[in-house]
Amino acid sequence: MPSLTPKNLKENDMWGATLLDQMLCRIEYRQSAYEGQFTPPHVGKTTIVYPAFYGVVDWQGITIDPARKLMFANASYLPFRIKLDHRNRLEEEGTLPMWQGQGNEPTPKGNALAISPDYGTPYVAYTNPWLNPLQIPCKGPVWGTLTAIDLVTKKIVWQHPVGTTRDTGPFRTHNNLPLPTGMYNIGGNIVTKGGVVFMGATADDYLRAFDVATGNVIWRDRLPAGGQATPMSYDIGGKQYVLIAAGGHGGLGTRSGDYIIAYTLDGEQGTPAH
Repeated sequence: MPSLTPKNLKENDMWGATLLDQMLCRIEYRQSAYEGQFTPPHVGKTTIVYPAFYGVVDWQGITIDPARKLMFANASYLPFRIKLDHRNRLEEEGTLPMWQGQGNEPTPKGNALAISPDYGTPYVAYTNPWLNPLQIPCKGPVWGTLTAIDLVTKKIVWQHPVGTTRDTGPFRTHNNLPLPTGMYNIGGNIVTKGGVVFMGATADDYLRAFDVATGNVIWRDRLPAGGQATPMSYDIGGKQYVLIAAGGHGGLGTRSGDYIIAYTLDGEQGTPAH
């Protein structure tokens, strides 16, 4: 069976918008603990985690097309960093913040690591996506893909980068520069009997429709907030609809909102009508 698991990171995989931030990422790579997949977290030393907490295939799982015997999976490729510290020492020093008992995670500033309390263990974890000082991933593109796998031949039918940098720029700015890098994503996809895959999970706030046969984008629509949810499809009175909850996601930095958006399907291929 083909695997979506990425290769282990190497120093020359480090990437940046400039030579300076690329160099800083390479320095951090050398200073961190990393022995490939499943490198255990270290106490007092930063460990690189890859695949990490946002992927490769996260909680959204995969979609199966039983008629075509195809499997569809969108994946993210974003390394994280983690560092452990002794809980007893931090509690004795009064370092742990007041929010700890409420299960909330603070938003880190700059390139700092956020605190994960890890209740029931003797450790506290500091963790965050591995970003350079410009808040761009230290690992270069591609950061997100959509893949179709033939369940009979067990081969990849097609695989494409999915998503652009339109809503993710230096210092997490929204610069409207849609580079086709593929974007990290959280949220599932669905497939229709008519041969269309829908997915809105990427960090650039689009709901997209893909051709089952080729994986090419055949339609897209701009969402008012991040579509980090799995779309659904249903039929009323002989008319088919596709619906998505666009609420945004704090970790991905997408726009927040409270939207439920439905589209009617039209045309022979079943793409949404405007």
